[in-house]
Amino acid sequence: MRLFTKDRVILSAVGLALLLGAALGVPLGLRLSGAVRPFAGDEPGPVREERLTGDEEAVVRAVERVGPSVVKISVTQRGYIDGLFGRVPSEQTGLGSGVIIDRSGLVLTNHHVVEGAEEIVVGLPDGRVFEGRLVGTYPAADLAVLRIDGDDLPVAELAPGEPLRVGQLVIAIGNPFGLDYSATTGIISALGRELAVDAGLVLTNLIQTDAAINPGNSGGPLLDREGRVIGINTAILRGRQDLPAQGLGFAIPIADALEVAGELLRHGRAVRLGVLAGTLTPEIARAIEAATGVSPGTDRGVFVRAVSPGSPAEEAGLVPADIIVEAAGRRISSVEELARVVRERGPGARLPLVVLRKGERLPLVARL
Repeated sequence: MRLFTKDRVILSAVGLALLLGAALGVPLGLRLSGAVRPFAGDEPGPVREERLTGDEEAVVRAVERVGPSVVKISVTQRGYIDGLFGRVPSEQTGLGSGVIIDRSGLVLTNHHVVEGAEEIVVGLPDGRVFEGRLVGTYPAADLAVLRIDGDDLPVAELAPGEPLRVGQLVIAIGNPFGLDYSATTGIISALGRELAVDAGLVLTNLIQTDAAINPGNSGGPLLDREGRVIGINTAILRGRQDLPAQGLGFAIPIADALEVAGELLRHGRAVRLGVLAGTLTPEIARAIEAATGVSPGTDRGVFVRAVSPGSPAEEAGLVPADIIVEAAGRRISSVEELARVVRERGPGARLPLVVLRKGERLPLVARL
């Protein structure tokens, strides 16, 4: 889970889960010889559906429908620490969540859940435990794909083309603080959010929800009332010490997640341009002109905030404050449009760009 303080992020699916798990006395690892508690509990009691409201019945059905495909991911990191007698080996474990998206054993989760992991163990609610193999990871979208080998694997239904609306009921499932297979409910609070995180990374086109998302939920699914996966839970916003925030969770839309997963499966990596950028709006354009005294020359496009060293963007000549207005001959008015064009071109492709630099049009070409 990503925890935000101001505009900083603490990746806590590994480290924080370990500390909190130890404090709360909950198990943090999975053993290959062990068992995982069933999703509904060891001895579920009878449910009297006649006492449930329509929304409650929808939640129960959705959880029962997708629950078997929500997995618990235990990771092990090994390294060294400086001790009294020199460097000594150390081992850390942590938890995250994931969801099975294909009968071949593909599991979708977050990059920060498996980052640096030397061992990945995937547990199913039915008690089966598998070794997880990393297919690929894409830090820029905080997504990763794992593969497990098993028979009759439960698969979640995905809804990549389902239109989403602010206010609709959603359900988050995962393993918060090591508490196996927990479900929370809420609504979609907003769509199309951008969120700046560590290392100059901006996650875009996020679903904002007030469904409770906690450390350990990372990589778990966000569902609609039909039990279909509409997003992958990735982050929460904590606010500041003097201004705490509640009910600010974020998920990656499943359509975006599947596009990245497809690239990882086809190429072993996801293509990137290598810019930290945001969508330029008329309001932001006016603010830029007021701050610099220079008109940006447009009020629509992608405003480049930073360029990653050694990236295709740097090699193409992009610099901070450039505004990308065209890519591959198409008008670009948002970060999401630019990312879509980059993914469509694929690794190794030429990407013609048109940027505005201090109001002047400049053609560039990036090699992805």
